[in-house]
Amino acid sequence: MIRSYVIMALVFIISTLGYIHNKRNRMKHLKSIDEFKQVNEQLFGSDTKELTKGLLKIMDPKSAEGDSKDGDSKDNKGGTGPAPDKAAGSVGDYGKFSEGASKSSPLAIVFGGIPVGGKQSGEYMYDFFNKTGNKLNLFVAANANVNGKSSYDSVTKKLNQGSITPSKKILYLFSGGYKPGMELLKSVGADAFDKIYLVDIWMGNASVSDFYTKLAKENKGKVEYYYTSFGGNNNTARNAISQTVLKSSENSKNDHMDTNNDAVGALMKYI
Repeated sequence: MIRSYVIMALVFIISTLGYIHNKRNRMKHLKSIDEFKQVNEQLFGSDTKELTKGLLKIMDPKSAEGDSKDGDSKDNKGGTGPAPDKAAGSVGDYGKFSEGASKSSPLAIVFGGIPVGGKQSGEYMYDFFNKTGNKLNLFVAANANVNGKSSYDSVTKKLNQGSITPSKKILYLFSGGYKPGMELLKSVGADAFDKIYLVDIWMGNASVSDFYTKLAKENKGKVEYYYTSFGGNNNTARNAISQTVLKSSENSKNDHMDTNNDAVGALMKYI
């Protein structure tokens, strides 16, 4: 009886290895690994768990990353250490701040948009920024209605108190984050930042569109623009900015939220 189970296990493992090998598409590949773990352990019990891990590590070392401790961010392109949302502490009512690996880690000031799926931007923006791990001194605003200048002043005070001196300063504006972004930029100017990411920001009226098209024109190398065909709610402004700045990218899925993946990916390469 034991021998028959062993034979069945070997046949199953060999056939599954072939199945996984033939799946080149990453999402399908990951799905097959999950299926492999689940079915193998259901059929042959918990004793096969370590064997499963060993096989997966040989086949694809990256697949073993899923076994890292909860709360850790580990990505071949991202940072390491605790995920920012778990390490962050409140900065008054303005948002949350998490320290980077060092006091000189770049600072990113993030203003997101309106609530999505019942979540404020102070929650869902971490869905995109958690991959940065501890590479950033990171501030994520609570929502799109915070005052940009007051938020920045509070973060600056926190930096000074902790003797944190970022090597770079980055401003990241997504969707409705245009509003606190305008408040901040009107006060401190674009010179306060080394890089400014405009991520499918709303520009549905003249005052907003004029402000950001002027910002892009005067800071072609500093401003990067990531967008969809509809998010800006202003085709003229969208085209003007995308054709002015040195780096811009239209999302391949035309997905408003997914522009954050494009922008955060670029940010990770920048820092």
